Amino acid sequence: MIKTILKYVLFIVAVLIAVILVQTWRFTKSIPHTRAEALPALPDSSLTHLSNAIQIKTVSLSDTLPPDTIAFMQFRNFLERSYPLVHQQLQRRIINSFSYVYYWKGKDPSLKPYVLMAHQDVVPVEEAAEKNWKLPPFSGKITDTAVWGRGTTDDKGSLVAIMETVEKLLQRQYQPQRSIYLCFGHTEELGGKRGAAAIAEWMQQNNIHPALVCDEGGIITRENFKELGRPIALLGIAEKGYASFELSVEAAGGHSSMPAKETAIDILSKALINIRATQMPVTITQPTREMLDKIGPAMPFAMRMALANRWLFQPMLISKFEAGNATNATIHTTIVPTIIHAGIKDNIVPTQATAVINSRIIPGQTSDDVLNFMREKINDKRVIIKKLDWVAEPGKIASSESEGYKKMESISYKLMDDIVPVPFLIIGATDSRYFRPFSDVVVDFSPMLDPKGFHGIDEHLSIQDFQRMMFYYELFLLE
Repeated sequence: MIKTILKYVLFIVAVLIAVILVQTWRFTKSIPHTRAEALPALPDSSLTHLSNAIQIKTVSLSDTLPPDTIAFMQFRNFLERSYPLVHQQLQRRIINSFSYVYYWKGKDPSLKPYVLMAHQDVVPVEEAAEKNWKLPPFSGKITDTAVWGRGTTDDKGSLVAIMETVEKLLQRQYQPQRSIYLCFGHTEELGGKRGAAAIAEWMQQNNIHPALVCDEGGIITRENFKELGRPIALLGIAEKGYASFELSVEAAGGHSSMPAKETAIDILSKALINIRATQMPVTITQPTREMLDKIGPAMPFAMRMALANRWLFQPMLISKFEAGNATNATIHTTIVPTIIHAGIKDNIVPTQATAVINSRIIPGQTSDDVLNFMREKINDKRVIIKKLDWVAEPGKIASSESEGYKKMESISYKLMDDIVPVPFLIIGATDSRYFRPFSDVVVDFSPMLDPKGFHGIDEHLSIQDFQRMMFYYELFLLE
C-alpha cells in the first residue's frame, strides 16, 4: 500500500517537474542586442541654462498659500531670455498666472497633436537637512559630472531639455509634421489643480485631443532587476492614484505630572502602528504583468522558471517584490503617515493629536477601499478619519500595442546600448493624469539612469543624463 502511494507521489512530482521545465523552456527567449546612436554634443549654454533654472526657487509649499510670484516671474523671464526663438515663433498661453502652453503649429492639421510636459515647481528643502547636502540645494552647481540642486531631476531637467531642443530645431528652421503642445504647469507638487488640471480643462474646451502625451515618470534603471544585466527603460503606461487622510484624536489633556493611562498621542500612535503593521492586498496590474512577460524570458534560470510558472511560484515572486521599497509599491497600495501634530508645551498633555496619511492607490482599488482598510485596522471609534479634499483615483491604462507606445519604444532603443523597454506602472503621481481621459495614449518617461535625490538630499542630474534627455526629445520631435 505504502509503495503504491509512493509511486503515485513520485509520478505526480515527476509530472509537476516536467510541466515546470516545459513551461520554462517555452518561456525562454533571448532579447535582441541593440546599439544606441551617439549622443549629440551638449552645448555649454545648455548646462548654464539648467544651472540658472535651479537657482530660481520656484518652491511649492502648500495649496492654501499663494505661489511665490517673484520666483515664478523670475522663471518666466528666464525662459523668455534663454529661448528667444521659442517665444517669437510659438504661441504662448498663460493659464492661472504661471502655467504655460506653447503651441507649435505642424505641417499637417489633420494629424492629432503631441504633448510634451514638465513642471516648473519643486518641493522645499527641509531646513534641518540642508547641512547634509554636499552642495547647497539651490546653487545649481555644475561639476565635471553633474548639475546639482533641487529640481534637477524633478522636473526642471526635463523642462530645460525640452526648451533647449525646441530652440535648437527652430534655429534649423524645422517645422514638425504634426502640431506640438508644450505644457508646463506650476503646481505639480501640490497636485496640479491650478496648473496641469487647468491646462487639460482648456484643451478639452477647445476640442484638442492629443495622440500622445509624454511626461516625467518612468526612468532607465540598472539597479532594479540586476539579474538581467541590461538597462531597462520603464515606460509608464499607467499611474497609481493619490489620496490623503487626516486622523484626529481628542482626549482629556492636563498636567504632565499626572497623565491618564491613555492620551490622545497614545491613541493616535497605536492607530498608526496598526495601519502600518499590514499592507493592503497584493494586486498584480496589467503593466506589471507585461513588464515581467517582457524581461522574464531573458532572466537567469531560477527567476525565469518562477516567472514562467507563476501559478506555483507566485508567493515567492511576491516576497521578492515586497523586499524592495520601489518594487513593493508596484504591487500594493501604499499607506504612510507624513505629518503629525500634537502638543504646545512640554508639561501639558495635549487634548488633540492629528496625523496626515498619504496613500498611493494601485489600479483596481479606490480611495474608499483605503478608507475602509484603515478603519478596519484601527478598530477604534475614538480615531476620526477624514478624507482630505484632493483625491485622484487611478486612471486608465494605456495599451502597449498602441501607436504612441510603439513610438516611445522605438526611441528608447536609440538611447543606450542593449536597452530593454518595458511597460511600467508609475508609483508616484504626475501631471499627465489629467490628460489620460481625453488623450489616445499617455506614456511617462524621462531617460535618466537611476537618478538620485528625488524629494530628498543631494538631488542632482548627471551631465550624460541631461545630454540623453535632450537627444530623446529631439528624436521625439523629429520622428
